Amino acid sequence: MSHMRPSYSAVCLLAALATLAGCTRSLDERGVREFIDRADEAARKRYAPEICELRAENFVLKLEYQSLDPRAEPARSQMNRKLYCREAGKFSRLRQYRLVRKSLAIDLAQDRKTARAIAEYEQTLPYYTDTYMPATPDDFRHFVVIESRDESVIGIEGGDVVFLSAEVQAEEVELL
Repeated sequence: MSHMRPSYSAVCLLAALATLAGCTRSLDERGVREFIDRADEAARKRYAPEICELRAENFVLKLEYQSLDPRAEPARSQMNRKLYCREAGKFSRLRQYRLVRKSLAIDLAQDRKTARAIAEYEQTLPYYTDTYMPATPDDFRHFVVIESRDESVIGIEGGDVVFLSAEVQAEEVELL
């Protein structure tokens, strides 16, 4: 029976090493691109839990948003993960939404622990005026087209690829 102990110990050692290897996982461009594809698909479905699971515990979003009114100053806000996820839950009520990625550039850090992704998007979503109170989320008369430039930092947390932070500049460009 003593000859079984080294085998059992070896298995335990290999399992521990495999766990450590998972913690030191590195990023590559293909993996980052697949992650962003998955994040875009989650946004298209507007399913908040799936959107939130792709954000790090300390995720921060900095947003600058310009409305159609050229006289209005851009709105600036910053959200932590908790607030971001709560807003994603509200977003899930929209039935009519379109997201198109126009471009994507990925820059891997030298240590391959993080990557910077810059993407340009076009979103089309319902437009609700200040003067009209909708009865339901589907009660709207226009769509608004929003163009954005998203710069995200992507990394590994708990063995999973996640967004660590994002800076977004968005502008309403057209009312349909």
